[in-house]
Amino acid sequence: MSDNIWQRIHEKMIIAARGRLPEPPPGSQVIRVSCEVAPAALRPLLEARRMTEAILGEARSGRTRPRTRTLFGDTPERATEAVVVELWNRLAKQDGARWVVVFDAVEQADEATLAALTRIVQQSGWLRLPLLLVFRDEPKEAAAELLAAVRARDSDSVVRGEEVLASEAKSIQWSSLPPDVLRALRAGALIGPGFEIRILAELLSVDPELVLERLQHAIDLGVPVEDRGEGKFSLPSSALSALSASIIPSLAQAWHRKLGRLLGARAARTVPPPPPAPGIAGVAKFQAESVDDARVAELIDMSHEVVDLASEAAEAASGTSGAGVDAGPRPVAPDMSRPQAVSGEISDRVEPAQGTAPRRPVQRKTVLAPPAEGARSTRRKTLLLKPDVDMPAPVELSATGKVATTTAGDPLIDNVRAAEHMRRAGDLDSAAEHLCEAAREAAEMGAPQAAVEHANGALALLATLPVGVSRQRLKARALLELGRVQWQAPGYEHGFTLALARSSLEAARAELDPDAPVDLVVDLAQALAGVHFDLGDPPSLARALAEVEEASRVLHAANDPIGAACLFNDQAAVHVRMGDGAHALKLLRASRAIFDARAQDDPVALRELAESEHLLANLPLHARMRLGREEEGYAIGLDHALAAERAFRELDDDRELARVWETMGRLELKRLRLEEARHRLEAAFEAQTRIGDLTGLAQTTEFLSEVLAWCGRNAEAITMLRDSVIYNRDKGSPRGLISNRQAFTALSSRFAQLPQHADGLREVEILLAAGERELGVSRPSDATAVR
Repeated sequence: MSDNIWQRIHEKMIIAARGRLPEPPPGSQVIRVSCEVAPAALRPLLEARRMTEAILGEARSGRTRPRTRTLFGDTPERATEAVVVELWNRLAKQDGARWVVVFDAVEQADEATLAALTRIVQQSGWLRLPLLLVFRDEPKEAAAELLAAVRARDSDSVVRGEEVLASEAKSIQWSSLPPDVLRALRAGALIGPGFEIRILAELLSVDPELVLERLQHAIDLGVPVEDRGEGKFSLPSSALSALSASIIPSLAQAWHRKLGRLLGARAARTVPPPPPAPGIAGVAKFQAESVDDARVAELIDMSHEVVDLASEAAEAASGTSGAGVDAGPRPVAPDMSRPQAVSGEISDRVEPAQGTAPRRPVQRKTVLAPPAEGARSTRRKTLLLKPDVDMPAPVELSATGKVATTTAGDPLIDNVRAAEHMRRAGDLDSAAEHLCEAAREAAEMGAPQAAVEHANGALALLATLPVGVSRQRLKARALLELGRVQWQAPGYEHGFTLALARSSLEAARAELDPDAPVDLVVDLAQALAGVHFDLGDPPSLARALAEVEEASRVLHAANDPIGAACLFNDQAAVHVRMGDGAHALKLLRASRAIFDARAQDDPVALRELAESEHLLANLPLHARMRLGREEEGYAIGLDHALAAERAFRELDDDRELARVWETMGRLELKRLRLEEARHRLEAAFEAQTRIGDLTGLAQTTEFLSEVLAWCGRNAEAITMLRDSVIYNRDKGSPRGLISNRQAFTALSSRFAQLPQHADGLREVEILLAAGERELGVSRPSDATAVR
């Protein structure tokens, strides 16, 4: 049966093979992942994802996009298997492509990978690229469930491969082997069921070619070493057991410690270095032009001054100071029944000199080309230089061009492996530290479940150790990573809610000592601010503002005014949501004064400018504008939104891009341009669905409901509002449910004389009431608009 596995795979699409995988025929196109090498949460799927992205020309040095610590968040993507299947299906559509995905030694994979593969197998018609699952040993538990799923799909899809001659290892007299050969085999067995030649060579401090020669010698002597290709080797379980048992404990401990350090160092080399620590390396400087620190400090101090709302609002409406605020009726818009919060200035447009063309943000002629990953990735929103880091290609093709293989270290997997070797060496503190790094990497790669597993692993290790300051800080880091995932990731069923995120982050805060590192203090404050920002009720917004302002003071006190300036947008966002547009505008102006001229040279400055433009676009949605100037205000808002759109495209930030489209849709809705509003909101909906932005989806579906109602698509409008309620309820957002209640009241009034929609509205009412009870949301008759 093994002879025709490769022929049958294109017919069956999914096949499970028992035994050793036969070599693919010449000309085959194979994406091959060995599951026995470095078992870690979702590692095989993440490796397959990187390979597929490389084949499609989408590899980005191991990362999907930069992570920025910001109140706006950075939502991880959908479930990993959904992302991978989508990539495979795109590969299947390529002309002339007949790729096959192979997972080798599947029974050695982690439980999360086995569960994901089982879901792929069970969903008929989902995967359109052939998948071959190779079981080398007897599958147990989750692996047995995967094999059963393949058999349930088609009993003929489970076939017999070549026999694995594990019994050969039992008759070998290991002590009779040459010392250098035995040393290589023992070290390989200690690395794990599958071991890479590069790591083995580093562990033994010898040339990789010499190690290959020793393995060749072992094979000549009858040792059943299997060369998997790509520099990866494996041994039968009986050989692994015998070799591991022959290593004295002290040598095993020393090798584990050395492996932990080697893998940890490789993980650190694979990613760009973090920004310089405030107070140690000084203030980060721009690449082309330094910032006047005194000017930045002046702007920070200015941002905390009390703003005269009337004078700021007057300047907003007229472009000059001295005019008054018109408190007249609200602008005409489809949602006439909904009150608007009084705010300040609606425009940051600078009036041109006479005879010159008006300045519009969207007309920026030169926008930064996609920068190198090293310059785009920051741990905190701090300006940094482009590091001189050689980023190895994560994937390349073999000499035949037909088999996709990984050729470089991966920081996530290297940190997980380093943690395991440090644990075996007895260094649990280092193991926990590597797991914290792995949790951060997994979250950035869009694998929230893996991130949670690694964070919990770190917490479990620390729970076995006596309490100390350094361990409390490690525990705070692990809780911070856990809280970030619970805040940002979709997954109510996994406990990814705002309430649990707040609980984890507050637990992290309780672990901090007065001398905790500034980076940790600021990251935690920003994460707490983000959770309270998304909760959105007045007390939560006050807490969000207090957290961001405290983070700004901490950075300024630590001699990092640039880092503090990077928080202007976060503070402005809270003020906008609180209805204080005047103070928000002052902060946005300060931010633009620092970052506008430098956005073409530094991607972090570009991000700051993009966020400023997006917030400026939002101001007309929260301001009460002068009578007769509404259309101009909305047009100015769209100018700012277009500038933000261009910048976020260059930054390759799908999440923020989708939220800009939502803002555009809302502005078009205010202008009664319903078709344009629908197109923008539908684009946001599609993007947010693809990346799993639950908070963004909750807002977008609510406004789509309003647009669809105005377009006469009543049933769809009710469905969208129902979905918005579900999203807000799943995430635990009081602000979202308050807004949903206002939308429901308006929709119920509009459809009051249409009995055919009574059942749909009743379902929305039941879901909404249940969510309000769960979150303790009151229903005042004159609820203030929060959108």
